[in-house]
Amino acid sequence: MNRREFVAACSLFGISLPFQSVLQSCSNDDEAPIIAGDFNGTVLIIGAGAAGMATAYLLEQQGISYKIVEADTSYGGRFRTNNNFTDFPIPLGAEWLHVSESELPAIVNDERISIDTTLLPYSESDTSGYYSNGNLTITEVGSAVNDDEDKKFIGSSWFDFFEKYIVPDIEGKMQFNTKIASIDYNGDKVVALDSEGHKYEADKLVVTVPLKLLQLGEVKFIPELPNNKQNAIADANIWSGMKVFLKFSEQFYPTFLYFDDSATPEGQRLYYDAAYGQNSDDHVLGLFSVGKQAETYQQFSGDALLDYVLQELDDVFDGKASETFLGILAQNWNEQPFAKASYLEDDASSSISRRMAQSVNDKLYFAGCSYTQFDDWSSVHTAARSARDAVRELIR
Repeated sequence: MNRREFVAACSLFGISLPFQSVLQSCSNDDEAPIIAGDFNGTVLIIGAGAAGMATAYLLEQQGISYKIVEADTSYGGRFRTNNNFTDFPIPLGAEWLHVSESELPAIVNDERISIDTTLLPYSESDTSGYYSNGNLTITEVGSAVNDDEDKKFIGSSWFDFFEKYIVPDIEGKMQFNTKIASIDYNGDKVVALDSEGHKYEADKLVVTVPLKLLQLGEVKFIPELPNNKQNAIADANIWSGMKVFLKFSEQFYPTFLYFDDSATPEGQRLYYDAAYGQNSDDHVLGLFSVGKQAETYQQFSGDALLDYVLQELDDVFDGKASETFLGILAQNWNEQPFAKASYLEDDASSSISRRMAQSVNDKLYFAGCSYTQFDDWSSVHTAARSARDAVRELIR
């Protein structure tokens, strides 16, 4: 869930949060049309997650030559989906739409296309559970619900949305299993080398690599990036991330389950009804955890992880979890080789994402969930908005 949902829901139980986020719906020019300028060169895009695909799609609409190279075996980045665990898509990463539904046509950027993605907001009558000091308190969500936030994809996911509306226009220009090791922007052309020594040249290059990988130095820049960008990379606290899904034979849990540490400066965690609104008879409980809270679960894997989460839930629900358990699915994003974390911490300084969004020498451009000009970051919609900003600047 996003920052405001945590703040609102925790306030139901009098949890005092040590931080408060200030969010913007869009940058000053986010609604401005993308108008082609004089640029007619070539563009190389590094990464086929939300920002990389959104960037490619917009360049395709402008008739600009581009290529996407992706280190993984397929596109999707941190919004991969599992279709085998139950009879509806399970988002292993990004799951909700945190802003107005108007964001979907903004990504598609074509009024001729009718979008049939079904989204469902939460209801005031949904239930929130708060477990503290051995006691479970359940109440209705009530006025914490905002119709413009936190909508669930019904029968689909962010991955499905991109696969239906974005991928068909760009899939012929994506190359997988290509990990870029260095980017040289010192000459007339930008030259990228992959881990096998293959060379890729373009007039301009868009970096959408997860911030954690830049922090780990997995891409070498020649010359080094400007000091302000290097400092932003060094200053970034990027949260660990893990999601767990548990299938049960009955629903014994509320829509949301919070703890004393569900929202802290170090991270977040909550259990939530992952089958909410789905046309399904399955009962699936999701666990969302980032930051220090995720690291607790990341200590375990396999049967040890299952034992830990079942015991945690049994403590809350008097053994009901173990009695009705059917299956488990887990995604540890720290172990994903082309992510190695989740996203920039919620209460980071907005100067980090703003510095990361700045272009370099009219050759290097940056787009991604942590490379934005917004006071909200680390979501699919901000990744898409950052792509729009990068393309506007690149083609002018």
